[in-house]
Amino acid sequence: MTLSDLPSASYPTPATTTKGLAALTRLFAQASRDLQRCAPLQSDRAIEAALAAIGTGMGADRAYVFETLDTVFIRNTHEWCAPGIAPMKDLLQHVPFATGALFWERFRDWGAIQIPDVSDLLLNSDLRQALEEQGIRAMIAAPFWRNGDIVGFVGLDYTKAPRGFPATEDNLMRGFAAQIGMLRSLTVAERAAQRFETELSRVRSQLSAAVGALPELLVETDGDGVIVGFHQSSPLTFAAAPQEVIGQPPEAVLPPHLAAISRKAMREVDLFGWSQSHSYTVDTPAGRKWYSLYATSRDLGSPGKGQGYLFVVRDVTGAQLQSQRVRQLVQVAEQASNLIMLTDPDRHIRWMNAAAVARTGYTLAEAEGRRPSEVLHLAEASPELVGELCATLQGGHSIAREVRAQNRAGVEYWLDLNVQPLHDGQGDREGYMVLATDTTAHKQAEARLLHERSHVMSASREGIGIIRPNGRLSYLNQVLRRFLGVEDGSRLEALMWTDVTPPDLTERMTAILPVLLSTGIWEGEISKLDETGTLQHFNLTLTVQDDGSTLAILRNITGRKQAEQEQAKLRERLQLAQSRQLGAQLAAGMAHDFANVLATISTSVEVLAQNAGPDAGRTISRIRAATEEARSLARGLTRLESARPKAMTQLLDPILQGAADLLHPSLDGTIRLNLSYPKSALQVHGDRMELMQVVLNLLLNARDACRRRLENDPKGPAVISLTAQACDASALPVAPELGAILPGTDYVLIEVIDTGDGIDPDLRASIFSPYLTTKEDAGAGLGLAVVADIVKARAAALRILDAPDHGTRIQVFWPVTESSGLDLAEQAKPLANTNILLVDNDDTLLQRLADMLSRAGAEVASCVDPEDALGAITEAPQDWDLVVTDFDMGATNGVALAQQMHAQREDLPIILMTGNSELHFATKSVQDEFAATLRKPISASVLISVLLAAKLRSQRHI
Repeated sequence: MTLSDLPSASYPTPATTTKGLAALTRLFAQASRDLQRCAPLQSDRAIEAALAAIGTGMGADRAYVFETLDTVFIRNTHEWCAPGIAPMKDLLQHVPFATGALFWERFRDWGAIQIPDVSDLLLNSDLRQALEEQGIRAMIAAPFWRNGDIVGFVGLDYTKAPRGFPATEDNLMRGFAAQIGMLRSLTVAERAAQRFETELSRVRSQLSAAVGALPELLVETDGDGVIVGFHQSSPLTFAAAPQEVIGQPPEAVLPPHLAAISRKAMREVDLFGWSQSHSYTVDTPAGRKWYSLYATSRDLGSPGKGQGYLFVVRDVTGAQLQSQRVRQLVQVAEQASNLIMLTDPDRHIRWMNAAAVARTGYTLAEAEGRRPSEVLHLAEASPELVGELCATLQGGHSIAREVRAQNRAGVEYWLDLNVQPLHDGQGDREGYMVLATDTTAHKQAEARLLHERSHVMSASREGIGIIRPNGRLSYLNQVLRRFLGVEDGSRLEALMWTDVTPPDLTERMTAILPVLLSTGIWEGEISKLDETGTLQHFNLTLTVQDDGSTLAILRNITGRKQAEQEQAKLRERLQLAQSRQLGAQLAAGMAHDFANVLATISTSVEVLAQNAGPDAGRTISRIRAATEEARSLARGLTRLESARPKAMTQLLDPILQGAADLLHPSLDGTIRLNLSYPKSALQVHGDRMELMQVVLNLLLNARDACRRRLENDPKGPAVISLTAQACDASALPVAPELGAILPGTDYVLIEVIDTGDGIDPDLRASIFSPYLTTKEDAGAGLGLAVVADIVKARAAALRILDAPDHGTRIQVFWPVTESSGLDLAEQAKPLANTNILLVDNDDTLLQRLADMLSRAGAEVASCVDPEDALGAITEAPQDWDLVVTDFDMGATNGVALAQQMHAQREDLPIILMTGNSELHFATKSVQDEFAATLRKPISASVLISVLLAAKLRSQRHI
C-alpha cells in the first residue's frame, strides 16, 4: 500500500463553515506576512511563532519543520508542541534520508501529504513504526523546494485521534510551506556567506541590509484579475502611477511573460490558496534586475462577490547578486590550489577544500572535529611550534609564517601558513580561517640553488667569501682561501675576517666599515706579493646582504693594470713620435723657405761680383762662404724629416685595436665605436707608430665631429666606424686627395666613417694644412698635417668622401709590402726613352734630381727659371713625356706654370714637388692641374714610381 492508497473518508474534520475557513485563511495570511517581514537571520523565532499560530489554529498537537542535511539525513529544525505534548525535536536530529522516501514520492506527485489515520498504513512499514513511536494518529505535511529539489517540509501531528483534512487546509499548508521554504532559502544563503573572511562578512552585511530594506509592490485584483488596488514603496518597483493601472487586466499593463506568470500564480491560488514563489528578470536602464512574485487569495469584502487576489512583488536583485557572489566565492575556495580550512572558535575544523584534502590525506569527514595542527602534524616537525601558534591566536593575533608539515603518510612538506580570526556581525569571534600555500617546490628549488651557488662559487676564478654579521667567516672558496692563506681544514666559523686579511687591508677596515654600513657596498684596490715576489693587484668588493652578512668578491686585476701601463707607455710614444714628426715637418718647411732666400742672395752676389772692383773681392768671397754654410745648415734641417723609423711588414689588427683602445676613454658613452676588420689576416708595410698616428688622428677628428653634431642634435646618431680590408685594384682611386697610388702595388683599405657634422666645403681644400683647426682654443691644428706627412712619406694615399648619414668617410690606402709597389722603380732603366723637364729654383736640388732620374734611364733637362721651362714646352710640346716642377719659385709658382704649359699641351703630365708648410697639394687647383703631388724630400723609389704611373696613365689616354 502506498500513501495514495490511504482511504480518505469517514474521518473527523473541523467545522467547515465559511466563517471558520475565512478565519483560518486570515490566520495563515498573517503568519505568512510575519514570515515575510522578518530578517532571514532571525527566521528561527519567526518560524516557531508561525508554527505555534498555525498549530493552534489547526488544532494540532505538534507543528514542525524538517530540513535535509544532505542525501544521508534529515533533521527536525523547528518544533511547537501543545501543552502536555512531549517534544520530539531532540530525538529527530539525524533521521535517515531513506525514511522519508515515501514522503518525497507523494510530494512530487501530489504536492502534499495527508494521513488521516496512521493505523491504515501497512502494519510492518517503517513509516508507521516511526509515527507510532512518536504517538502520532494523523498528520498533514507540505514540502518546500530549492532549485527544483525538495529540501524540507512543514508538518502538523495529531496524537489524540484520527483527523480528516479538507482541500482548503491542504492549500493553506502548501502556501505556508512555500513561504517557509523562501525564508529558509534566504537564511541558508545568509549563513553560507558568514563562513568566509572579511569579504564574505561584508557580503553578508549587504545581503542582510538588502533583505531588510526590500521594496514591496502590492497589487490587489478581483476574481477576474482586474487590478483594483496598487501600492508600492520607494524606490519604485513598477514605473507607473496607480491611476494608470487600476481597472486594467495584467495583459494590459505588464509584459507578456510577466502577465503569464501572474495568471499562473492565480491558478495556483485557486488550487492551493497560495502560489509558489515565481522569479523573473527585467532589463532596465540601470541593468538587469531580479524580482520575486507571490500571490494569495483575498476576500472581496461582500457576500457573493467571491475571492480576489493579492500579489506581493519584491526586488530581490541584491539578494540574487549576493547569492551569485557567495556561490562564486565558494567555488573559488573549493577549486583553489591553496589549502583552506574553516574552524569553529575552539579551532576545530568544520570545512576544508579539495586542495587541503589532497595534501593532508584526510577526507573532510575525517578532518571534522580535529584541529589544523593535528591534520598538518605540526607537532611531529616541531613540538614547541604548536604551543607558540596557539598562544599567538589566543592573544588575538593572526599568524603568518613558514612551517614544516607532514601528510597522513608521514611525507614532509613546507607551507606558508596564514591564520586569520573570523568575526560575526557583532564583532564576536566565530572561528578561524586557515590559508596555507604549499612552498615545497620553492624550498627544493632554493636548496638546489644554494647547492649550485656553492658549486659555482667554489669553481669561480674570482675569490668569493661570506662574512657573518658578527665578523666571523662563513664561507671561502679556494681562490680566496689561497689569497688569505687559510688552510683547507680550518674551521671558518672560528676565524674573524680581520684575523686573516693582509695587514694593509686590516688597517683600512676602520675607514671601510662606516662606508660599508651606510651605503651597503665598498669597492677598492689592494696589492700583495705572490710566492715569486711579483706584485699582484686585486679589486675587492664588499656588499651587505639582506640577512646582514657581507659578500666579499676578490678579482685579480694585475693583467688589467699591466695593460693600462702598456697603454700609457704607448700613448707617451705616440705623443713623442707626433712631436718629432711635427718638429721635422716644421724644420723642413723652414729649410725650404731658407733655401729660396739663399738662392736669391747667391744670384745677387754673382751679379755684384761681375761689376765690383778689386777691393770688393774679399767681401764677396766671405758672402759666398757664409751662403754655402747656410745651405749646409738648411740641408741638415731637411735631413731631420727624412730620418724616419725603418719600415717593416707587420699585422694590421693590433695597430687598429691599439688606436681604438686609446680613443675609448674619451667617448664618454655618448658616441659608439664600431670595429670591423679580420683578425690576424691583414699585413701592412710601415712603422707601427706612424700608422697608429694616422688612424688615431682620424678617429679623434671623427669623435670631435660627432660631438659637434650632438651639441646641435642630442638625439641624432653618434657612431664612428673603423674598418679594414684588402683593397681590390679596381677600387683604387686614380687621383686621391693625398699621396699617390703606385702601379703594381697591393694596398689595404682602412676606413674611418663618422656621423658627425661633415667637412665645411670652404675648409675641405686646406684641412691638411698646419695650424688649421675647427676647435678654437682646444686644438692646435697639427693632427691632420701629421697624417698628410706620414701618408706622403710612406707611399700611401688618402681619399675623402661624404658619408651616407651627413658625416665624413676617409679612406687610407696603405701599401702591403715595400717591394710590390716599387718593382718598376728598381729595374735597371725603368725610365728609358722618357724625356723629363725639371723646374726648380734650387740648383742643388735640381742636380740631385737630374742625377737620380738619369740613372733610371731618363733624358733630363733642368730649368732654374720657370720662363725657360715654359719656352721649352711652347717650342716643342710633344717632345716631353713628363714635367716635374717646384711650387714656390719666386715671381711665379708651380700652379701658374702648369696652367700655362697645359695651354700649350692639355694632356701633358705634370708632377708637383713642394716642401712648403702650407701643403698646397690639398687645394682644388693642384688636383686639377697635376697628375700627382710629392712632398719634399722625395726618395728615388717613390719619385720613379710616381713618374712611371703618370706616364702609363698618359699613354692609356692617347
